Amino acid sequence: MSHSAALVCALLVAGLALQPAHAADDFFESDAQTPSPITDRFALQASFYHATVNTELRADPPHEPLGGTNLSGTTDLGFRPHENDGLAELVFRLRERNRITADYLELDQSATTTLARPIVFGYQNFAAGDVMASSLQWRTMGLTWTYALIQNDRFELGVGLGVHLMDLDVRGAVQSRFETYETSIAGALPTPALEGVWRITRRFSVTAHGQYLKATLNGTSGVVGNLHANVQFRVVPNLAIGAGYSLVRLKLDSLTQDNPGLVGIRLQGPEAFLRVSF
Repeated sequence: MSHSAALVCALLVAGLALQPAHAADDFFESDAQTPSPITDRFALQASFYHATVNTELRADPPHEPLGGTNLSGTTDLGFRPHENDGLAELVFRLRERNRITADYLELDQSATTTLARPIVFGYQNFAAGDVMASSLQWRTMGLTWTYALIQNDRFELGVGLGVHLMDLDVRGAVQSRFETYETSIAGALPTPALEGVWRITRRFSVTAHGQYLKATLNGTSGVVGNLHANVQFRVVPNLAIGAGYSLVRLKLDSLTQDNPGLVGIRLQGPEAFLRVSF
């Protein structure tokens, strides 16, 4: 999550904190409208995400599918098995039933480790005992449109379509021999989406959101998943806090001649968040 997004969120929260307490109470007592994710026209959510990370890599030599060594990011490359990360999400409601959601996630892992076995990493052959420096950088932004098939003051169910724009960079090097191999992937993957909101009381709501796609095309198979569920408490009409659980998954296995290789990333774990809405 960028520093600018965090600053904007902090300023909004500071402004909300200055609202008179009785004004918030009057709003909640009104029967005309109940503040909840169903009625919000705009929302900014900033989350702290403690994720268990599993990565798998296979950097094939150019034009040699399956020629690389299957690697575990944690076991073979020394990547951290847990990451404290940030998630950012923007929600815009258009008219009554249309909603646009934009979310952003960034994962950066790097390590230096002594190889326990010989590996093939791209066109480089690293031996057991080599000190290898490796890194993985993954950035993904999702844009999702949903339409509410069912909507009332307490429940909303929407379906739609999203697209995940992503950029991935993988690098491995043995500095002592000046041997380096680096590869990158960039692209967009469409995903069907399903989301629901249940306002349990005037202040408590449960939300869930899921996107998933598994497909094979032109020698490349892929899986993309993005699942979130949370409970939130509306402190004042424009501010909510909450906790939930998120699972984000990417797996691409290419057997093409131009860019063969495998990357698998799975993040899952609890999150806590602050949500400002209008």
